[in-house]
Amino acid sequence: MRVGVRAREAIAITLLTFLVAATTSLVHLAQLSRVVVEEEARQADLIARQVSAQASRALASAPGRDPRRILRQSPELRSLLDATVGISPNLLDVMIADRDGVVVAHSERLKEGATASRRLALGELLAVDPVRRLATLARGGTVYETSLPITLNAQPFGTIRLGVSTTLLRRELGAALRQSLIVTGVAMVLAWLVAMALAQVVLRPLRALVSDVGRLRRGELLEATPGSQAGPGRRDELGELATQLQLLGKQVESDRVRMLTEKSTLRQMVDHLEDAVIFFNHEHRVLSFSRSAESILGAPLDEAVGHALGDLLPAVHPLHALLAHPLDRGATRNRTITLVGDDGEARDYLVSVWPVKDGERLIGAMVLLRNLQSIRGVQSLISYSAKLAALGGLTSGVTHEVKNPLNAMMIHLEIVRSRLGSRTDEVGRSLEVIGGEIRRLDRVVQGFLKFARPQELKLTAVDLNALLSSITSLLEEEWRPAGLRVDLALSPGLPTVTGDEELLRQAFLNIIQNAGQAMTSGGMATIRTVLDESGSVWISIADEGVGIPAADLDKVFKLYYTTRHDGNGIGLALVYRIVQMHDARIELTSQVGRGTTVTVSLPAR
Repeated sequence: MRVGVRAREAIAITLLTFLVAATTSLVHLAQLSRVVVEEEARQADLIARQVSAQASRALASAPGRDPRRILRQSPELRSLLDATVGISPNLLDVMIADRDGVVVAHSERLKEGATASRRLALGELLAVDPVRRLATLARGGTVYETSLPITLNAQPFGTIRLGVSTTLLRRELGAALRQSLIVTGVAMVLAWLVAMALAQVVLRPLRALVSDVGRLRRGELLEATPGSQAGPGRRDELGELATQLQLLGKQVESDRVRMLTEKSTLRQMVDHLEDAVIFFNHEHRVLSFSRSAESILGAPLDEAVGHALGDLLPAVHPLHALLAHPLDRGATRNRTITLVGDDGEARDYLVSVWPVKDGERLIGAMVLLRNLQSIRGVQSLISYSAKLAALGGLTSGVTHEVKNPLNAMMIHLEIVRSRLGSRTDEVGRSLEVIGGEIRRLDRVVQGFLKFARPQELKLTAVDLNALLSSITSLLEEEWRPAGLRVDLALSPGLPTVTGDEELLRQAFLNIIQNAGQAMTSGGMATIRTVLDESGSVWISIADEGVGIPAADLDKVFKLYYTTRHDGNGIGLALVYRIVQMHDARIELTSQVGRGTTVTVSLPAR
């Protein structure tokens, strides 16, 4: 029984879909198990902190009394212990144990006064590999715990322990497993139907391709002809295609003779190369060279072919020494040389010499001369692209490492707020402050991501004097306790510049903040603006800080370069990018121990 390509493709796609669905389901369960355990750990930590706060209030209400008795008899603490076990679906018990492990307060009162049994930490369940974690949750019957130490009069008193049952956690994975099995079954049925339809669609152009290849071989592109017979041992469409390709291969083999006639075309291609290419035989006689090499050899191709290198170039020319070694030893050699062109200008070339062999016999050499000026331009572009790539990686890192925790904090803040209800006391106000700060930090992160990504400038007329004044007014209060001062020397009547006000604000804020951070013992930051004769606005920001060594001046604007232990090396790199986006210039001068001056030049509007 012959199984056609259509059936084989459908079977293969179905099996592949099954493998993908099964693998995805396992990965999903593994990830879900971690998420479930992490979520339970977060909730347990939150409950432990609530219990700790309530215990602290109970102890503070009766100073001097037996703390164990106070915790055991506190009705508020007792209500909290009972409520937490009822609220959390996976929480088995909650207890407070002293340093000796004796249970002081327990959600099950009968266990108070007994010695608490040792349990595995819930963090150990997160530390194991996904397979072992899934197996542990599937077995059930194990109790893990999370703990939080509590203190009394600044001395360790005991711990708050919360027991989490894997049997209860397993229920959350059961629903996900059933859903994955249903999705896998549906995916296999749909995959079979899609595979059958796709196979039909794929085979239609394949048959047309077989017919086209045959007509190409015979030169009958416009004439419809029936398909050829199947190849030996094959009775499907692939056999037909193989037969046609074999015939086409024979035709290509016979066409190799035509390659000799394409020598002139190859010659034209070599002539259009920017790099100079010269071919020599083993006697250093010129065989051929590109048009760009004429200025180096000093003669056109027709006159130079067949002449020895010594007839065309002086004896002291560096090409003589380069050709001697590869031809004698059969080794590749690279060197940078300086040649003076017809215009009298000296140019640096990277010269590479390759020996040309016929088997083991050396028959000549090929010399490639590349102008280093173009290479350096490409290297500069690559370096700038690497910085942009690094900034993109940083953006991705900020997205995952900052925004995700912010979202988690906001979610849990809402959980705490919902559990505490509408409160106007200090706790409620603290929650509002925390929420406001989280939202503010989220806006900061969003602003950074918006800036780090490629964007269009929002050009407006910017008053630099007003911009710098607003920045310094924000920093003066922050700087005053550290002995830092600002001297504004703003030129009156300064014209506006065309730029993105928010990006310019970010750039100058970074520069001024760096100036303040450099003055560890206090000092003056002098900010000046001036309009030069060419119509450019100059902004200089000078500090009296520690200064920058001369060897490090070229590294200041590189991404991730920083001299502070708590710095990230982003600020001045972002400044440099903003300046480039505005077609402006930035210069930096510094003396160790005397300070640093950063000057930005922007074209006036």
